[in-house]
Amino acid sequence: MLKHLVLLLSFSTFVAVHASQAPQAPKEQQPTPASPPLGSWNIDKSAVSISGVSSGAFMAVQMGVAYSREFMAVASVAGGIYWCSEGDPQRAKSVCMGKPQEVDSQVQIAKARDLASQQSIDPVGALSRQNIYIFASPKDSVIHPANSEKLSEFYGAFIAPTKIKIETSLESAHGFPTLNSGISCGMGFLPWILKCNFDLAGEILQSAYGTLQPRGDFIPQHLMKYSQAEFGDEKTPLFKDAWVYVPETCAQGARCRLHVALHGCQMNPDFIQDKFATIAGYNEWAETNGIVVLYPQSAKIPKDNPYACWDWFGFTGPDYMTKSGTQMSALKKMIEKVIR
Repeated sequence: MLKHLVLLLSFSTFVAVHASQAPQAPKEQQPTPASPPLGSWNIDKSAVSISGVSSGAFMAVQMGVAYSREFMAVASVAGGIYWCSEGDPQRAKSVCMGKPQEVDSQVQIAKARDLASQQSIDPVGALSRQNIYIFASPKDSVIHPANSEKLSEFYGAFIAPTKIKIETSLESAHGFPTLNSGISCGMGFLPWILKCNFDLAGEILQSAYGTLQPRGDFIPQHLMKYSQAEFGDEKTPLFKDAWVYVPETCAQGARCRLHVALHGCQMNPDFIQDKFATIAGYNEWAETNGIVVLYPQSAKIPKDNPYACWDWFGFTGPDYMTKSGTQMSALKKMIEKVIR
């Protein structure tokens, strides 16, 4: 009988079950060809949106706040308020993940205004044009669902209530709900993609762009691997490769939109290969609606970031949530490269 696994995704201890394997003699292998560089397409600069799950949700919020002029929509799935950890990993674990009721959103609101006054982030007034989608499950045992209230309070200081949508009715485990891909909806474990009969990717994209054409088919040949070497390395940290989905119309030069989808902890290729890029559900909507989807990949750092999280607690430095943060600036450069 499997024991309940308590996983604190960013930096806390977790119990995992691995099959033991006998050591084998190393085999001679041919070098793996390097992936091509990230391409550029005809992207409407006014139609760039971003979303993320878990640590990716915190990062999506950070990107949307720091580069508020660049994004017209932000979606948070099992995430929380901007600068929740205040750069303290222990606070991230104890307060943000477990007791968000103790967060005073006015502190984070004031911090954003202060950073904007220092030009460390874009002016907070630019947030007013963004459409916000917040998803939190009442059954999430990793990121406390009350985080949605704190994030809503933060955005409410800058954005009209009519532009903020909150979804808290689906009783799913921690992870990214889909229509029919992943593991059981109530099972919070790898690959953190949940079969819930709920099209969260579609909800996110329609919250960003309004009514869309019905979802189509995911065409594997339209999902392309690219090298992240020009944007960072293991110190950033970035995984060596990532993916971008380019619908047929976009590849042929049509004017398209851009969505950036950020994975969560234990969701980069070290843990789930390409599953977030292939089965989260974004590609089906992208194909029929002219949306290029960028899937950047974070990387592991021993001790500081063993689960390949995006930095929302300061392991890359005290400026992690500003435009000068190493991962933040790397993501911005990717977006700039995609937009022709």
